[in-house]
Amino acid sequence: MIKAVFFDFGGVMADEGWVNGLTDIAHHHGFLPHKFFDDACDVLWSTGYMYGRADEETFWEKLGERYDFKMSVDEMRNVIFGRFTMRPRVIGLIERVNAAGYRTAILSDQTNWLDEFDDRYDFFKLFDRVFNSYELGIGKKMPEVFPLVCREMGIEPQEALFVDDNEGHIARAKECGLNTVHFIDVDEGIKEIEKMINL
Repeated sequence: MIKAVFFDFGGVMADEGWVNGLTDIAHHHGFLPHKFFDDACDVLWSTGYMYGRADEETFWEKLGERYDFKMSVDEMRNVIFGRFTMRPRVIGLIERVNAAGYRTAILSDQTNWLDEFDDRYDFFKLFDRVFNSYELGIGKKMPEVFPLVCREMGIEPQEALFVDDNEGHIARAKECGLNTVHFIDVDEGIKEIEKMINL
């Protein structure tokens, strides 16, 4: 019996602003989009910024050692932030999940930006807990995060539903015993969540 639902942020609650924003920045500069994205991800993880072991200034400094930017850091941040467009239908779903008596949490591989998104959109209030890799020190690339957050919510893995757009994260969650919804399309994703919890 499912007792709690974990929602990813980018790609589920909001459009995937990291991918879309970096692609726009690459096009603006004439960089190869796939290579620029891969390099940005490499810096994100290699500096430890994703896990709170480095600050945002370090991230931009190290990425700037690889690329000659014409845009300022603030301009690039604004491009990325602007691509994280909230999805009202998913927010409405979360409200209905709460009203049905399920516990809810965010489980996101995000940096300090997640707090800034909440300042802008005020969505933390919808959840019992917010688990962010920047605060946890581990993320969804690490299987141990899934039993950890279940323990923090006071449930067993089989009592959790995990919703994410990343196939690798979904696979690791399944291996740990969680129920999952691979969220690719908003319409289909919402229908599958509703079916899983009889909403």
